[in-house]
Amino acid sequence: MSKWLEAADQFEERRDSRDYFEMQSALGAIEKIHAVLSSTTRQLVFLIGEPGSGKTFLLNLLYEQMTDQRHVILIETPFITPINLLYQLIRHKGIEPVGENIEELRTQAIELYLSSDHVIMIDEAQLLSTEMREFIRILADSKAFWFMLAMHKTEGEAILRAPHFKSRPHKVIELTPLTLIEGKNYLHRELLRIGFSEIIDEISPKMIKHAHNISQGNFRNYKKLFHHLFQLLHYTNVNAKSKYLRPSQCTITMAAMDAELLDD
Repeated sequence: MSKWLEAADQFEERRDSRDYFEMQSALGAIEKIHAVLSSTTRQLVFLIGEPGSGKTFLLNLLYEQMTDQRHVILIETPFITPINLLYQLIRHKGIEPVGENIEELRTQAIELYLSSDHVIMIDEAQLLSTEMREFIRILADSKAFWFMLAMHKTEGEAILRAPHFKSRPHKVIELTPLTLIEGKNYLHRELLRIGFSEIIDEISPKMIKHAHNISQGNFRNYKKLFHHLFQLLHYTNVNAKSKYLRPSQCTITMAAMDAELLDD
């Protein structure tokens, strides 16, 4: 594999916790989440942020970090019904649910979770049906459950304005965009990981700022842009495209168009 393709692979989108980058907003979010979960009042926790801000990655990281400390359930597909959720909760405790009476199942789930250290994390929670959001609110009112709902910022803020969530105890934690300095540090770290230090000096602060502006600090888009940049540089070097052999404002712009982050 060429060095350019190896660099492109380093910026491929994935959920491996080894690729975690300590953005200030993520560090702050983790600290706040642990503080909330250590309190005695069980409440709803809302993790909000723009698409690509790292919510899913953070949930997977928390899942790995907390599994040894408490019972952790991560629901990545929010297309569930109240009875499906109760079945999942009961089965996660190693017990097979009996029957379909939702009140009996709810009572059983409350008894199982009331005295246990746990957290139930639901990704893409803005996609939950109105019925499911109300049911989670009812479960949260029992004070037996810790729920963490990860949602897109715009939809999440609208949901939080609803009276049945606004009036309940809850904590909102927001993931904010990657800063320019964080973007530079992340880029340098990933290139150093694969021993590609010689290219770092070629990517000037002006180029990094250009990439940051294009991505608007969105972590997913920032990674996507450099993934496409290094794929492009592999192609130009293999095909001896003499004008485009190295990183430049131009090749970053071309990569952004290829990644559909800019219009042609």
